[in-house]
Amino acid sequence: MKRIPTPPLRLLVPGTILAIGLMALLFTLFVVRPYLLSLTKESTESDIRYSLNRLQGTLEYMLMHDDLLGVKREVAANSVRRDVKHLVVIDHQGRVVASSSLAMVGLPLSQLPLHYPPDLIDQVKTTLSAKLASSHAENTVYGVAPLRFPDPDHLRSESWGAVLIELDLEQAGNQLISGIEGLLVWVSIGILTFGGLVMFGFDRHISRRLGKITNGIALLEAGRYDKRIKLNGRDELAKIATVLNKLAESLNVSRDALISQHALFEELMRHIPALVSIVTAEGRFVYVNTRFVGTYGFNPVEDQSAAKTFMPQELLARHMRVNRQVLDSGESAQFEWTTQLGGRSKTWFMVKFPLYEGKQARVCTISLDITEKEQNEQLVNLSRRIFENTTEGIIVTDADRKIVELNDSFARIAGYQKHELVGRRPDMLKSGRQDDVFYREFWKELRGQGRWRGEVVNRRPDGTLYPARLSVSSIVDRNGRISGYFAIYQDISAEKRAEQALRELAYYDTLTGLYNRASFKQKVAEALQQLDRFQEPFGLLFIDLDRFKEVNDSSGHELGDKLLVQVACRLESQLRKVDVACRLGGDEFTVLVSHASDDSQLATIAEKLIEALAKPYRVEGQELVIGCSIGIVVAPRDGEDRDQLMRNADAAMYYAKESGRGRYAFFDTRIDERNRRLVRIKQGLRQAEANGELSLVYQPEVDPNTGEVRMYEALMRWNSAELGSVSPAEFIAVAEETDMIVDLTRWLIGEVARDSHQEPLKHSKISINLSPRQFRSDSWQDRVRDAIQDGALDPTRLCIEVTESALVEDFALANEQLREIKQLGIEVAIDDFGTGYSSLAYLKRLPIDYLKIDRSFVADIHLDPDDRTIVETVIVMAHALGLKVVAEGAETEQQVAFLREQGCDLIQGYFYARPLTLAALVENMENS
Repeated sequence: MKRIPTPPLRLLVPGTILAIGLMALLFTLFVVRPYLLSLTKESTESDIRYSLNRLQGTLEYMLMHDDLLGVKREVAANSVRRDVKHLVVIDHQGRVVASSSLAMVGLPLSQLPLHYPPDLIDQVKTTLSAKLASSHAENTVYGVAPLRFPDPDHLRSESWGAVLIELDLEQAGNQLISGIEGLLVWVSIGILTFGGLVMFGFDRHISRRLGKITNGIALLEAGRYDKRIKLNGRDELAKIATVLNKLAESLNVSRDALISQHALFEELMRHIPALVSIVTAEGRFVYVNTRFVGTYGFNPVEDQSAAKTFMPQELLARHMRVNRQVLDSGESAQFEWTTQLGGRSKTWFMVKFPLYEGKQARVCTISLDITEKEQNEQLVNLSRRIFENTTEGIIVTDADRKIVELNDSFARIAGYQKHELVGRRPDMLKSGRQDDVFYREFWKELRGQGRWRGEVVNRRPDGTLYPARLSVSSIVDRNGRISGYFAIYQDISAEKRAEQALRELAYYDTLTGLYNRASFKQKVAEALQQLDRFQEPFGLLFIDLDRFKEVNDSSGHELGDKLLVQVACRLESQLRKVDVACRLGGDEFTVLVSHASDDSQLATIAEKLIEALAKPYRVEGQELVIGCSIGIVVAPRDGEDRDQLMRNADAAMYYAKESGRGRYAFFDTRIDERNRRLVRIKQGLRQAEANGELSLVYQPEVDPNTGEVRMYEALMRWNSAELGSVSPAEFIAVAEETDMIVDLTRWLIGEVARDSHQEPLKHSKISINLSPRQFRSDSWQDRVRDAIQDGALDPTRLCIEVTESALVEDFALANEQLREIKQLGIEVAIDDFGTGYSSLAYLKRLPIDYLKIDRSFVADIHLDPDDRTIVETVIVMAHALGLKVVAEGAETEQQVAFLREQGCDLIQGYFYARPLTLAALVENMENS
């Protein structure tokens, strides 16, 4: 039978230790770990029972007091734990009334993405006791407790719902598993380390030492007496080595001593961090060390000729002088020299001392390169100046976080004297704005990454708070240990104020201080969310200022801006704190009225605003009067999104403005239909000229005494392919609003110029109407001048009709424009006279030829004595001023007879002819 071979000692002992460690690991993994996990599950179930019991009491109390908002807050507060996956409150009808997930609110139980046993809720409602259930697939535990709901109809005393909580076992067990796994790792590392150390120690202290002794004996046998067995300690092996070493030492003492001294000197010269040279009194080099050769690139002992040229002669002479002084005095000399070496400046610290060998005297020079030291000192000085003079605060703390150094800027920012901070911790500056969670994350990042950057809010001694930007870094010593912390600290109060100013620029109107368009969109979106969640209707008032454009154009934009500021102040003064006023731009404002219970409430607000904004304003010494028109919509009745609400509010506002200004209007479908027609008119009018849908008709103005036609008034007509015949009252108003009146007037003048050369127009004057908006511009004058210069128009046969209101709005401009066209030979008529507010003084100063009495006075002159008096007065007044009179709208012989008797110069109306096309005029002329 063979004997089992005995393993080497260096393997036997460590192997035994490793085997024991492996058994311990297996025991921990397969016995301890499952046991601890089961304890975790029991702890989790106990926790969920406790949570259910507490939630049951709290939620039932809130439900009994109809505090649904409190229920939602309690659910949200209990859902912040990481191990809570779902927390759901279910009413007696099986619907979710509150949940940690907002998406579940309102859903029935059957639609919830939960995987508890189907009959769990029913069991709880039946037994009226809490139940637990586990989901091994999801590694979760469900807990359900009954929840008493009050019966809103009082048919039953109570109804039962439930509160359900789902806890994540994985989250609960993560920390324990992590701890077990960490323990296993460290135990494994410890066992491996211990086994390795034992193996290493056994190998080092026994196997290697035996090997050294064996090798030493072999060297002695070979006659190598200079070798020694190097064993430390007092054990038997060390004693054996000592005996052998003494034996070798007795044989080679003299030789070893000599070699040791020489080797020591060479080693010293090789490793000394300096240049060492020895020269004779004559300057001949007898020794240089290795660093000297490496620095200068040659050995002057071997090349004496090069030794006299490797440095400038002036520098060499200085060395020789110092050498003589050293030899003469017998004392050493120390000094610093700066030289150029390899194109770089070098600073040397030199020591020269004499050496005597018999009668020969020599000088040894030791040169230490201190260039880097000098640079470091300069850098330290620079750093100190920066530290002391920078505007940023800087502090240095020790490992215990006590301040050991700080600059003046830090003390100034913090509001303390420097001596008040030294030795104290920076947390004395805390304001309480950052919670414990913030500081835990702060230290976690600082310890993990060695640095942290961010912003904090601190407090000064006087209690004022200020924001600061903080950058903290760990200071690590050579051993890798944290020896302190370094922080740069900056007061960013001004920066935060600038950011706030930028936010105000982004969300507030810079002129009035009201919310701007961007904020308005955000506020409406928030109101729509409230409407969706809580069914709270809200009102939206769209406000457009009346007559503001006229004030702005006539008095300048600067005065207009100041007027807008006063408007904004009045607007805010009439609103509740919960209502929101915004300026969209220009003279357009909106008001968002929350909790709009009925239309009467919104009407009251609109009436107050109209009354307030209509009062006179005093701006730069001028008294200005404007007003406003308001369109009102209510969400969700008039729209369910912002764009629809704004469109409808805008439509209602325009309806109010066209109804007479200074009014408000609620949106309804009739307004919507009217606006749809206006949109179609706007769209069609843009293409009307290109599509050939525009035409002119002419109505004669007749001399009642002779029956002769003296003038034809050109009137525009639009026969739309889509809309049919559109009234001038409709499309002219749209054209003025959209500035398409410019193109229409251009077309009108061109057509009149062409028709003026045709029968029967070429023998009569032609009058054309200018709208007030078109009259105030210069484009029509340019078009008339061009037509006259081209010969297309005879100015002596042209009459321009301007409404009375257009003249009153800006008398100076009107007077200037009328005089310019009068210089061309064109006559001027005031249309619709009597409907405006012009005075006789204005009429005297204006270069006009005709007054046209409005048809509203002519229609009832045979019935209304006031109308007869007005017509008589106008005719007498006009003739007194040297003006001719044209009466519009005469339809009966009685009207014509009265006007003829009063001396009216020209009469226009259906009595003589309706407006006719040029072809129809020609046909009438031929028939007559």
